[in-house]
Amino acid sequence: MEPAPSISVFLGLCRAHSNLNTGRGVIPWAQYTKRSVMEMSTSIIITGASSGIGRAVAQRLAHWDGCLVLTGRSGKRLEETKAQVAAVGGAAKVITCDLIQPAAVEDLMAFAEAQAPLYGVVMSAGSASYGPVVEHPPADWRRTLEINLLAPYQLSRSALTRMAPRERGHLIFINSVAGLKSFAGSSAYVAAKHGLRGFTETLRQEAREQGVKVTSIFPGATDTEWWDQLGDDIPRHRMLRPEDVAAAVEFVLSFSELGVVEELVMRHLSGDF
Repeated sequence: MEPAPSISVFLGLCRAHSNLNTGRGVIPWAQYTKRSVMEMSTSIIITGASSGIGRAVAQRLAHWDGCLVLTGRSGKRLEETKAQVAAVGGAAKVITCDLIQPAAVEDLMAFAEAQAPLYGVVMSAGSASYGPVVEHPPADWRRTLEINLLAPYQLSRSALTRMAPRERGHLIFINSVAGLKSFAGSSAYVAAKHGLRGFTETLRQEAREQGVKVTSIFPGATDTEWWDQLGDDIPRHRMLRPEDVAAAVEFVLSFSELGVVEELVMRHLSGDF
């Protein structure tokens, strides 16, 4: 599968104009991009893999020379994603998991490690609830924070204990432009995503000392089935596609072994609406 045009152009410019100076001479960029990371036999966990961005990421990474571990709440839909990965020659395993339960997260990590050493976690599971602050039910507000902030914390904590001894790994967070700016009527989601950005910035400082990469991707509105519930008045033609975000995930995973893409912001060309 070829990268999306925008990623292709970016990689092309890098390869044409960039070299890495290691102090031992100048070494071509191409020697490092897609080096052993995309080829080694390891496992990558993808949360929210039953639909939307998570499913698109699984399809995009189907060529990974290892095992994709797909997790979500719907076993049936995870099996559909697994079949799509297998159809293009990829290997995937499925496990349902309640990501806000610490014991379930530990079971997920153990399951992934049983397939192959854990290299990456792509955290694309998310949930949103909307409404003015004074009308927003506290239970919905709390649930939004649990799924979008507590769950990534628990996944990161558990994964890092496995990656750090190997001094190798990559934690990728699918955040949102709501982690960079505010939107009226979205207090819970905005608070969770801003919190997630603060968490990942702190985690990055800690994890780099252990050889583990931390990346945050901030997509604008993305055309997933979640928008179906909001009717036909939503300008979905002004949204990114899940495949666009998946291409960004592949890009940061295949980035130079010597560096890390710390943050990547992406929007539809027309901007936010």
